[in-house]
Amino acid sequence: MAEVILEGFDELQDAFKAIGEIPASISRDAVRAMGAVAVDKVRSEGEAMGVRDPDSDDHVLDHIALSKPKKGRDGNMKAFVTFKGVRQRGNTRTWNAAIAYINEYGAPKRGISARPFISTAMARYENEIAAPAEEVIGGWIERTFSK
Repeated sequence: MAEVILEGFDELQDAFKAIGEIPASISRDAVRAMGAVAVDKVRSEGEAMGVRDPDSDDHVLDHIALSKPKKGRDGNMKAFVTFKGVRQRGNTRTWNAAIAYINEYGAPKRGISARPFISTAMARYENEIAAPAEEVIGGWIERTFSK
């Protein structure tokens, strides 16, 4: 009598489980790589929308930074594009984050129109921002499962 056997599902299940449990160091590397591209794209979109203040030597676009990647409450590794420091004009100090916010959303009472450079960059370049994470995680998968 002939016998038909389907094998390998245990190994496949183990492989999927391992892929689902990517080490935190790999996740951090992926988020850092994505963040570097996001910072660059936000800066370039800000330049294109005229966010750079021609009357100041201290520009909000020069203070874009990426926060340290951390695991969020939802279990996902996260980092944030932020605007560090303050800008001083005479006796007035303004957080660069506040300047970025006003540029992004506008201030109608002050007659400042919105220039949504952050959200536009994140939407327009989402594939380019995600690509480095695919390389980092894909490389880890290749190294892990080619043994």
